[in-house]
Amino acid sequence: MGDVQNKGAWQIKEELIDVVDDDDNVLRQVAWKEMHEKNLTHRAANIFVFNSKGRIFLHRRNRSLPLYPGMYDVKAGGVVRAGESYEKAAGRELKEELGIEGAELEYLFDLKFRSSHNNNNRKVYRCVYDGKIRLQKEEVEEGKFITVAEAKKMLQEGKLSPSATAVFNEYLKRQK
Repeated sequence: MGDVQNKGAWQIKEELIDVVDDDDNVLRQVAWKEMHEKNLTHRAANIFVFNSKGRIFLHRRNRSLPLYPGMYDVKAGGVVRAGESYEKAAGRELKEELGIEGAELEYLFDLKFRSSHNNNNRKVYRCVYDGKIRLQKEEVEEGKFITVAEAKKMLQEGKLSPSATAVFNEYLKRQK
C-alpha cells in the first residue's frame, strides 16, 4: 500500500480496562479479554492522522486481530487502559500503532459507539504529521495517506470497519 515500515510486538491483552456506563462513569475494572468477550462498555481513543497536504492516513487492520480483522480504517486508536486519560491513550496508541511521537493532538468530539461486538465511549482527536510512519505489524498490515475524497468513496463502498464508518461519518457531519 505504501512505503511504510512495520514494527512492534502485539501481545495478548491482559491489562485492566475500565468498564463504564453511558455517562462515562467507571463501574469496575476487568481484564481486556473479559471486556472483549462480554462486549462490556469501555473507553476508546481515536485519532485521525492528516499530513500537511490534508490527506488522511488509511490503514488495513491486521487479519489476526479479534475485532474487524483485515478491514480498512481511517483512524488510529484503541482501548483506554484503566485509570488512563483519553488523551494519554491517544498518544500511546499513535506511538504503538504508527510510530508517531510528540504530535499535537486536537480534540474533535465525543462519540458513543454501540454494536454487537464493540461498545465504547470514544473521544476523537486529529493530528497533522509529516514524518515517517512505522506500522506495528501485529495491528496494522499496511497504510498510506489518501485524499479525503478517496476516504469518502471507501466509506460509501462499505470498505471501512464499522467503528471507522461511525467515527468518520461523525467527522464528516461536523465538517459541514
